[in-house]
Amino acid sequence: MPKPQRVSEKLLGVNWKFADQMAIHEQIQRIRNLKSTTWQTVSREDMWRGLLDRLSYNDQSFPEFLQHHAVNGEISLARRDVRNIYASRPTCGVVATIIWSHARGIRVNALSLLVRDLTKLVELFENDDFDEDQMSLLLGQPGISIPTASKMLSACGKKYKGKPAAIIDDTIIQVIEAPEFASDFTEINELRGKSRSRPIPYYEAYLDDIASICGRYDVSADMVDRFLSEYALVDAQETDQRKSA
Repeated sequence: MPKPQRVSEKLLGVNWKFADQMAIHEQIQRIRNLKSTTWQTVSREDMWRGLLDRLSYNDQSFPEFLQHHAVNGEISLARRDVRNIYASRPTCGVVATIIWSHARGIRVNALSLLVRDLTKLVELFENDDFDEDQMSLLLGQPGISIPTASKMLSACGKKYKGKPAAIIDDTIIQVIEAPEFASDFTEINELRGKSRSRPIPYYEAYLDDIASICGRYDVSADMVDRFLSEYALVDAQETDQRKSA
């Protein structure tokens, strides 16, 4: 299997041997064999009930979710849990995505609007493949940025412009913009440092690169973003230690 074309040493700023060890093609077995549950969050039940107590609403989807999924005062959810809930009960699944992607809570006014517009949000998620207009509608909801939207779409097993949704957040952005991965994320290289100023084009470029990696190595978008998160949380620290040794 041919290796991805390398970029110049000047762009990488590190020696080829070290950079090659960090690139995706050198990590592919690890990507396939990851066992840990990276995309897992834990929320306090009393926090969510406290927020809901400050609202005026008729829809009982949020309280019912807490009643059925809180254990010993906590709501523990992994991406696969949210996906299974959504597949079984879409409304409950959309509630799960909101709680899962806002583990530390959400502003009261934002939650109020999400509760009010929950039916519209569930209808929006009936689309299996989001286009730019539908993504804009999702991003127009309070408290939903590109990282949050990427989590919601990924957890519900959706696509964006024909490509399986993958999660992106600040830690993943640090990884994919690192010189060690420049040869794997060629589309992102064109938008380095623009994740905030051009969030939708940046996410599209990220999905283009993820789709290329998935096609080249026969892995899934879930596996790749999970690895990138794992790398960001663990290996980045080890890399810094090796560099400073």
